[in-house]
Amino acid sequence: MNLFISESSTAVGGQELAVLLHAEGLVKRGHRLRLILEPGSPIAAMAQEKGLPVTLLSMRRNRYPQAIVALRGLMYRERPAILQVNSSRDSWIGCIAVRLVKPRPKIIRIRHISTPLNRNMTTQLLYRRLLDMVVVTGGERTRRDLIERDGLEPGRVAAFPIGLDVAHFRPGPPARDLRRELGLPATHLLVGIISYLRTYKGHEYFIEAAGRIAAQRDDVTFVIVGEGPEEQSIRRRIEQSGAAWRIRLLGFRDDLLDVFRSLDVFAIPSVEGDTIPQVLMQALALGIPVVSTTIGSIPDVVIDGQTGYVVPPRDGLALADRIAHLLGDAGLRSRLGANGRALVEGSYSIDKMLDRMEAVYQSLAQSLTRSPAGGSTSGRGG
Repeated sequence: MNLFISESSTAVGGQELAVLLHAEGLVKRGHRLRLILEPGSPIAAMAQEKGLPVTLLSMRRNRYPQAIVALRGLMYRERPAILQVNSSRDSWIGCIAVRLVKPRPKIIRIRHISTPLNRNMTTQLLYRRLLDMVVVTGGERTRRDLIERDGLEPGRVAAFPIGLDVAHFRPGPPARDLRRELGLPATHLLVGIISYLRTYKGHEYFIEAAGRIAAQRDDVTFVIVGEGPEEQSIRRRIEQSGAAWRIRLLGFRDDLLDVFRSLDVFAIPSVEGDTIPQVLMQALALGIPVVSTTIGSIPDVVIDGQTGYVVPPRDGLALADRIAHLLGDAGLRSRLGANGRALVEGSYSIDKMLDRMEAVYQSLAQSLTRSPAGGSTSGRGG
């Protein structure tokens, strides 16, 4: 099938990496595919390095008319059956551009967040009238929210996590243990969060939990991996925590597999917005027990007491309690880690995700043209 996938975001996180993962998988399955990406964005550079077909198109708000005309011309020449959009700006550009092409390509929005749809008229128009299908990268509870809370038609909403390369993300010892780099004993315990540094990822509660645990035991170090707009705020919180010597902010890393495999516990205390964070799925696939929150569809995969623990969002005390419980029981960590690996391997591989996505493509491509019912600095949103 001939597919266009657009992404107007200029950030780099789970959403953008998922776009590349899907594109690579679809190309391997024989689909003809073109990525429409923002010039100068990290994802554009990564896509080009991978040899994926890329068209650079400025999708900034002051370039909307030019972007619509350019995308319409590209679709007219290449005739994609599907345009798949991922963020707010490319959704609007795409929804208008497809209506200037006959026959009209179908348009799918991939929604990477679990927050309620905005009630304003433009968002309602986008999601109720302009998009043919909405796929949310979560589980059934996130899909139900879009139907019951936001009023979208059940037949036009699908939900499934991003999917993982389970052969790549498999349990094993790190090639380079992070403890050695940090000058820690081999028996020292490591608790980590790996995430783009955004407010809704809950870093402040991770730091609070670290401070509480550090006051009780001296054989645990906490690591924060990632970069982003909240870096300075996180640094200040670490300095004010009373446990700064036990919390390491490591910044961007290109050896994430080794970082993951060095951890004894993975925590990501999301406070809003997330569906199922990609890094959470990676930790589960690697056999690492996870502590997270009840946000979005996280409880669908972090099954409390089976693959990890979930706590209420914004509750640093509860987060500390569950992390400490895991740190105190190596056998429990092993059992929960093995359960998490089995869950991801059985239900959330990239192949299973692509099977579901292809089923959506086929359904839309075969359907008659019909009127669909109903949508920052980085270019995400909506």
